[in-house]
Amino acid sequence: MRRLLNTSLILLASAMLPHTTFAQSVISSSNGTLAGTRELGVFAAGRVLSTKYSVSDGRLAFGGAMTFATHLKSMFAVEGGLAATYGRQLNSYYKPPLFVFTPTISLLIQKSSTVGFQPYALIGGGYEFVRFTQPRCDCDQNLSLGVANVGVGFRKMIGDTRAFRAQVTSQIGSGGAAFTGMAGMSFIIGTPGKTPQKRPMRIPTEVRKEPPLIPVPKQRVTVQPSRPPAAAPAPAPVAPPAANRPVGPSNLPTGRGAVLLQIDGTQVDFSKTTWRDDAEPMIDGLVVDLTSDAGQEIKVSIEAHTDNIGSNAGNIMLGLDRARAVRDYLVTQGVAPNRITISSAGEDKAIAPNTTAIGRQLNRRIIIKRDN
Repeated sequence: MRRLLNTSLILLASAMLPHTTFAQSVISSSNGTLAGTRELGVFAAGRVLSTKYSVSDGRLAFGGAMTFATHLKSMFAVEGGLAATYGRQLNSYYKPPLFVFTPTISLLIQKSSTVGFQPYALIGGGYEFVRFTQPRCDCDQNLSLGVANVGVGFRKMIGDTRAFRAQVTSQIGSGGAAFTGMAGMSFIIGTPGKTPQKRPMRIPTEVRKEPPLIPVPKQRVTVQPSRPPAAAPAPAPVAPPAANRPVGPSNLPTGRGAVLLQIDGTQVDFSKTTWRDDAEPMIDGLVVDLTSDAGQEIKVSIEAHTDNIGSNAGNIMLGLDRARAVRDYLVTQGVAPNRITISSAGEDKAIAPNTTAIGRQLNRRIIIKRDN
């Protein structure tokens, strides 16, 4: 008997394998099916025994069953079950009682849903372990034989986590077919119909430590004034602020994507979002052109780049903060916000190796381009 129980437990455990293996690759569907959930069933069972170990006038047995299923997809589930029935063997030459243990594992073909009525078919296999008394020797006998397990059933959902189930199956073996009818309740384990949400990007709180910096020659960017200086300065007439804007043609490059200004690594602090003081005159020169009559229709894009110190997510956020600081400054100087777009490439578009301090310094830059 111990060997019979051990074998039954092994077969039932094999039916639970999808819980630990298949389930790792299953994502609950978003269309209201049971895909990705588990189902535990408890049933009352009636059985018509095989002629291999019963006689025609003593083939009835009664008992119970438990099943455990994993819904791999909306149309497929793997289910393991263990049924135990007891036959009194009255009016036969067999002496009572007769016990039958039937562990099975089956594939359910269905159209599962979290609501409604759902018929299904199943096909699989298992074993029957029978313990009975042999009348000829008046001794206990054990019998085991492999069987195929086929049948049909239905599931009627009651709420979101419970269902009424009934099914009829046939266990077909070498000694003839046995038939089992089961009815009972099953319980849905898990939450169908919800897709796991992606975790939001976490803004890093660690302060980056600047590596040793090797001094490099300072790069200068010359911005030409929008108009040549007058030979002799004349006092400015009293007029509204709009009259102070330059009237002459803009000297900014033409064509979308043309670089209007680049703030390089010598003018961008390592871990700060603002620029150094020596970069401000260059930005002011760009403001003069963008606020002139000729530059009023020009739109710009501000793209920030970083080195590879720290995480890529943190570098993208740092680049966005730097681009946003430049945009806010341009807005305070009279450039309309709808003319400015910002972006951050983080460390993805390096122009020099990040293995040296000089390379990292070159990669830290802010580029302002023409957007129309």
